[in-house]
Amino acid sequence: MQKEERDPAILLFRTAAGMIEENQGGEEPDHLFRFEEDELLHQEIRGLPAGIRLPFVLMNLHDFKPEEAGSICRITASEALSKAEKGSRMLLETDPNRDLARQFTLLRRAYGRIPYPESTPEQPATSVLGEQVTDAPQGKRLWAAGAGLLGAVVLLIAAAFIFPVWAAPADGAYIKKLELQFDEEKARFQEKVGATDMEMQGFFTIDEAQYEFDRLISEFKLDIKQGNAPEKKEVEQAVSEQMSVFGLPSEMIKNLRDRPLTDDKAGSRIFLERFKNRKNELSMIFSTRFMEHQDILKDAVREGKFDAAKFFGNADDYPNPLRHAVRLMEKEGYGLTGEVWTFDDQVYPVPGEIPKLGEDAEKLEQSVARLAALEETLEPALNSLELSPEIIAEALHGLEEFAVARETGDQWTMPEATAVYHFREFVFGGGTGRVFGDDGTVVPERRAIWKRIASNSGTPSGTLMSPVVREMEQTGWKRSASYNVLTPEDYQYALMSARDGVEREPDHEIIQSAYLPDSEYTVRAETLYRDLTEGGDRSILEGETQVMIVLLALFAADRQDEEMMAMLSAEGNPDVVARLAEEGTTRVLEGGSVDYQISAIEHHETGIRAPVYVYFGPTKEHKIWLTYTPDGLWLIDDQDTQ
Repeated sequence: MQKEERDPAILLFRTAAGMIEENQGGEEPDHLFRFEEDELLHQEIRGLPAGIRLPFVLMNLHDFKPEEAGSICRITASEALSKAEKGSRMLLETDPNRDLARQFTLLRRAYGRIPYPESTPEQPATSVLGEQVTDAPQGKRLWAAGAGLLGAVVLLIAAAFIFPVWAAPADGAYIKKLELQFDEEKARFQEKVGATDMEMQGFFTIDEAQYEFDRLISEFKLDIKQGNAPEKKEVEQAVSEQMSVFGLPSEMIKNLRDRPLTDDKAGSRIFLERFKNRKNELSMIFSTRFMEHQDILKDAVREGKFDAAKFFGNADDYPNPLRHAVRLMEKEGYGLTGEVWTFDDQVYPVPGEIPKLGEDAEKLEQSVARLAALEETLEPALNSLELSPEIIAEALHGLEEFAVARETGDQWTMPEATAVYHFREFVFGGGTGRVFGDDGTVVPERRAIWKRIASNSGTPSGTLMSPVVREMEQTGWKRSASYNVLTPEDYQYALMSARDGVEREPDHEIIQSAYLPDSEYTVRAETLYRDLTEGGDRSILEGETQVMIVLLALFAADRQDEEMMAMLSAEGNPDVVARLAEEGTTRVLEGGSVDYQISAIEHHETGIRAPVYVYFGPTKEHKIWLTYTPDGLWLIDDQDTQ
């Protein structure tokens, strides 16, 4: 072994760079360097002469002053400065155009990802930094005997490499370095995901980190200006969370493997939220690329099925933005099911596999790991209800237990929000598809889920779904007064009531709305319209919402169905409903909204009435008045005034 490689100081540097024992071949862990230029600079630093390398690293990568670096290297301050400057000149000779200051900030972050061995009580100095492999097959340790002589130096350098602590006060130059580093990391991330500037605004986790980072930096700049400069260590610790916001799901998983958070509940919560958001943020990018390249997407559809193998296999021939997105999907573990969603003239492949923590969730704090496992259990059901009703109901109940068990003062609402999100999907549809089929009844797979949820008596979801299932079964799964008025907010307040032990009511009015054209509302209205026509008994309207009554009236007016218009009029007068077409209100069926709120109810000489608002076009608004009849129905009021 060369003499310089026996030098304790050089050994310390090489240990810090992860080059001893675990990496005898000189290769670094694949997670250490995110970018090729970082690794290239690292290798070039590694190739600097022994006498130059250590002072160069101490002063440029760890912010040691010449006096401190000289003391560690046992040379004068001027010699340390000269050697560090010479190291910079040597690196610039290989690439005169490189920006060393910028690269140092990135390399410093890379070194921060090095997993260091822990010291033991028996060998406090040598167990961390003092192990060396000889050329002999046995790999005997060498310099332990000399460790005592340089004990103080070892500890000082160990602190420099293992614990990046800077006791010196921060100054403007140091703050500028941090700002540069944040901007560089953000730019690199944008390049990795192939996002436009506008699309980057959709990465909310990064926007939040940017806001907090800027706030902290402003405070530190003010402190420095007022003569109260904080230590660099304090600044570094304060912004470390914001600095770590950049990363793809695969990189986040690798980082979690290297630095488990089993004893850090707060850190585990932040990680899980960020991991979820990052997956969703990337999904937005992929969806946008699909929208931009519909010709390629449509070419991959055959007989209503999406040929995922063909789509991924032809990626090299795609325009760069789509090619970049497809390769990123493959790298990060995003898949497609083969099913297709069709909207107007556009097609979108249904998502399949998405990045998961899997067994790595165990590296989070126990309660957070359990929540992550429940979410990942339910993920397959969020696209096509693939899971069994038993698994879905059990996982939803598990989420409810987390939400209900939240301690007073605990501001972490993710369990509650997650439960509400899944309840909304399973009960009201969305990404999981439609609730009511073309025949106007609840689709079979959703019926099974509802029945299984309702069987969990005493749970928030079971309590809400029991009357819905009972009424749906009585009407052939067509209608339920309980379902008509059920909202996601009702479920959220049911969770809160179970948690607090007291009945909680919404602190704001829930507006009843239908946005048209809407397949769910339309198919329900068409089914109800057909049943009214066939049976001629308007008593089946009992329990129907005000919005549904108005939607039926709009259908009747648009079709000039006198019999139906008379049935929907409180006085049996078809002309009252016919006016809706004459005034152009039926245009809302082509696109608009129908809204109702209970606070608008008015008492008048003939009973109770309330307006339903119809909005279409940029400024068009119309009020359709309903009256509550003695037989318990809401019908079109003959006193409609506008």
